Amino acid sequence: MRDFKEQLLEDFQDYRERFPNIQNIEKDEWAFNFWILDNLFSIDEDIIEDNIVDYNDKGIDCFVWHEEEQDLYLIQNKFYSDETKLTVDYINNDFLTRAIGALEKGTYTRSKTLQDIFTKYSGNEDFSVHFYLYVTSNTSKTQTIIDTIAKFNEKYASKRYDAKLFSLDDIKESYYQEPIVSKKKFKYTIKTINKGTILNVDNDAYKMTLALDAKYVLTPVTVIYKMYDEAKKAGYPLFDANIRDYLGSNGAVNKKIMTTLKDPNDRNNFFFYNNGITMIVNEMTKDEHSPHDNMRVFDVIDPQIVNGCQTVSTIYETLNSLPEGTLERDFSDSFVMVKILKIPASNNNLTVLYHNIVTYNNSQNSINEKNFTAIKDVFKHIQTDFEWKGLLLCIKQSDKNSFSQKYKTVTPLLDKCCGILERFGLSDYKKPKDFFVDLEKFLQVILAFDSDAYNAIQNKSKLLKDKSSQNTQVIDFIKNKATTNDMFQLYLLYLRAEMEKKNSTDEIKPNPFYVINSFARYECDGKAEMISSKLDTQESISNIIKKYILLFKWYCKNWRENNPNKGYNDMIKTPVDYQLLDKSKEDVERLMSML
Repeated sequence: MRDFKEQLLEDFQDYRERFPNIQNIEKDEWAFNFWILDNLFSIDEDIIEDNIVDYNDKGIDCFVWHEEEQDLYLIQNKFYSDETKLTVDYINNDFLTRAIGALEKGTYTRSKTLQDIFTKYSGNEDFSVHFYLYVTSNTSKTQTIIDTIAKFNEKYASKRYDAKLFSLDDIKESYYQEPIVSKKKFKYTIKTINKGTILNVDNDAYKMTLALDAKYVLTPVTVIYKMYDEAKKAGYPLFDANIRDYLGSNGAVNKKIMTTLKDPNDRNNFFFYNNGITMIVNEMTKDEHSPHDNMRVFDVIDPQIVNGCQTVSTIYETLNSLPEGTLERDFSDSFVMVKILKIPASNNNLTVLYHNIVTYNNSQNSINEKNFTAIKDVFKHIQTDFEWKGLLLCIKQSDKNSFSQKYKTVTPLLDKCCGILERFGLSDYKKPKDFFVDLEKFLQVILAFDSDAYNAIQNKSKLLKDKSSQNTQVIDFIKNKATTNDMFQLYLLYLRAEMEKKNSTDEIKPNPFYVINSFARYECDGKAEMISSKLDTQESISNIIKKYILLFKWYCKNWRENNPNKGYNDMIKTPVDYQLLDKSKEDVERLMSML
């Protein structure tokens, strides 16, 4: 199992290359503060420095304030080796007493912002203080220290103070989970015509125990347009829980939605053409008559569009392109069905219910188990890290559209990875889509390295099947065996092998997954930590490609001799004969030594 500190050090180096002007970024101890706020709390990189109070910090290295929830995180980070120990005295004094004591007295001078937050909110009923200590070793979390922290939590529970110690393993686990972020609040008024009907489902009568409340309402498309607009202005993530996000206006379904809405003679039939919208909310009020506009209205709190993202986004894009002053009049008779389910975020059944709602309600584009597996946090981190380096990993169906909107030209991507592309002999990257990385293809590359080419080719469909042996293996590789840089370079090696396959004029075209597997077997001894060092020069990469393409061809020739009347397709559908591959490698090495 690879030490997670290697990933930390790799990320620190990335920071130094991306932010060379940040003071103290060269120091691992300070860069660790930056890493915690960036990865575990998702603080915007432009303001991270403002949240770091190290040095002379009086027991705080950095802090995070979530005003919506009134949660204050006082964070200490220790970039320790396993030999460095924590003491109970340090926990009791530096970690749990010194900083909070100064804040309570109003004498904390290291950060005026932090003192002002504490002074302003400390008397509020919902105000909480979380003491988090991140230590890059697995030896500091002794039972004595665990007990000391537990006593503190018990003693100060009434003050809403709590403390946690995170070891290196805990930090890694947190890294592959959702970051701790402030949840924005959003309230919006849903309307329908006063004479219309709102179906309020009586859950007790229908024995529906999961959804605490439900409404079906036919609402004007202008109401949905304004909801999207207000959410956007407020920075509220209306589609945060949606599996797919907006696929763009060029798709066949979205084009039809837009065409219907733009047609004055057909837009009134929109309700009959569209499947509607499914929305999950934390809370909603009873509907009542609004004398102001003679409408039937009710409020929804923290809505999430879990099905109908294409409908809502296309309504917004279409109406936003039309004169605002005439929207109410022109679309007064254009309606869309909205199904609203009240499921508080605290409800433990939310995950299962959400999964089923998205799966069973969607009919325009297939949603299957792969889509849910693909959006796991472990893949989101790789997506972020790859984008830093210049490749765009697509894990959601909407990512290609999102990246296409973000990157109109290849210049910002080439600025990040031009040098390493040249090292791998990859030059034909002229359009943003050339930088797209398909998630399943990326996982095939990992499986080819960590298992074998046959497994990677024949079991592609299982890679995003939750808890399949292939899915378990690639996630273990990502979490425990390789750093982001290792995986990035391994994928570039695959791209080089794929390029050689496309350019090959031979009858037997080299299979990139066999090249990757041979690289793993003969160059890296199956160890991911050797990937980057083996691919550190243009010459070594060229030699690896040349050698293992030749090995594949030689293996294919020998395999055919051993399997008369069978061809290339038969071979790749058969488990690799490693005894034959080893013999073929010896033949290739003899041949190359003679050249």
